[in-house]
Amino acid sequence: MRSTQLLEAVSIVLITHLLSGCVIRFGPLDEEGNEERPTLPTPKPPGGGTPAPSEDEPVLDDAAKARQAEVEGYILEVIYQGASIVDSYELPSGDIVDFLDRSMLPDLPYEPPVLPFSPEELTLPPGVELGVSELEQVPELWALAETATPMTRPSFWPYVLGETDATSLLDYLDRYQLGGAPAGSEHIHAGVSVDVPNRGVGGFMNQFRPDVQPGSFSLIEFAVGCPAEGPLQEVVGVVISIDKVNGFGKNNTTLTDNHARLHVEYAVTNPSTGKLEYTWDHKDGNFVPNKLPHLHYPGENVEVSEIGGKQVEHLLAIYQDLFGNWWIAYQGHILGHYPAKLFKSLNSEACRADWYGEVARFKPKTPMAWPATEMGSGKFPNINDTSNTAYVRNPVFLSSYVAIEPAENMVIRPLTKKPLCYDHSDFNDGSILGDRLFYLGGPGTKNNPACVLP
Repeated sequence: MRSTQLLEAVSIVLITHLLSGCVIRFGPLDEEGNEERPTLPTPKPPGGGTPAPSEDEPVLDDAAKARQAEVEGYILEVIYQGASIVDSYELPSGDIVDFLDRSMLPDLPYEPPVLPFSPEELTLPPGVELGVSELEQVPELWALAETATPMTRPSFWPYVLGETDATSLLDYLDRYQLGGAPAGSEHIHAGVSVDVPNRGVGGFMNQFRPDVQPGSFSLIEFAVGCPAEGPLQEVVGVVISIDKVNGFGKNNTTLTDNHARLHVEYAVTNPSTGKLEYTWDHKDGNFVPNKLPHLHYPGENVEVSEIGGKQVEHLLAIYQDLFGNWWIAYQGHILGHYPAKLFKSLNSEACRADWYGEVARFKPKTPMAWPATEMGSGKFPNINDTSNTAYVRNPVFLSSYVAIEPAENMVIRPLTKKPLCYDHSDFNDGSILGDRLFYLGGPGTKNNPACVLP
């Protein structure tokens, strides 16, 4: 299903088709009759100038160059939807941000809906700040973000370097992307769910920088999905994660940095296989970016809390408009939306709402010890210890009647299955009158013999 959607989205498409050893490609030709492939501009550092050469930049052979050309064409035509790049910058983390001509992005037939969860209506606890993104810490790019739409440039390095057996980029996206899911044998959770018809979820998240082993990720996610009972068939989520399995970021091998990043995702069931297929951020071109001025975008590097140190929160929201589209916002900024046409159940409303932490890996081909990956701060829930423990504060959902309701008012269904590895607490009072929060996290198998995992 995802491959079909991707192919439908491509206007200038480079297709690799293995037929009797032939490679068939479609695209414009240059003056000499050779295939002319679109290329991405070289990014520059903030403030201008020429970027310093990277010692980590790989040397590509001919096969890798062909895959890189395929990737660049895909980014320009599918992910960026043909919009021109006004400028490109490499931020201090190494992440590349392309600023797109927003006049060339898809138009909406209506103004974006008003946020049901806004930072102006909510108060931060004493000593806590709203987390800021990497772009927010580069003032010289703020004016550009007022006139052009920022988007993270994906690298797809594992595919480009031939580290997988994927035969094409579409094949790579189908088989080598691990989604955040509230169920699954290789996904371990700590958090809560409410089975209630709803039009969105929101709340504050306090995420830390857990120790994450290669081949795994650790995240905290807010999500909506259907059905309420049984295996999920459709999901929309927003997360803050440290990910060393999906290859986000600029790194030319499987991601090895510890940057926390903001991501969005959706999942639909492939009718042919019955498999729930996840897609992160803009990677299939179906997430429609907000055309209005904003500083935030999926995939961006964000600030997180420090154990015993600076504490930051992230206001996250998912909400549905009257046309069935699902919008996602971060810190009061609308990132964009997933169109209703992607879904069969979620195009009317959601069936459940979830707030949880998750550690996951791909299922190994042969038995292998669970990675010693932490969740949250790496510490188990510790009541009233907000400076050392991850938490979700004031989790709410948007009812079918568009009223904001506290999750705690409903019957809470725990998602935690391995409490000796990762756990969550009951709801507790916060430091502000009326605040309610639950803590979550744990060390997993790291220095924790009580945690026994496959």
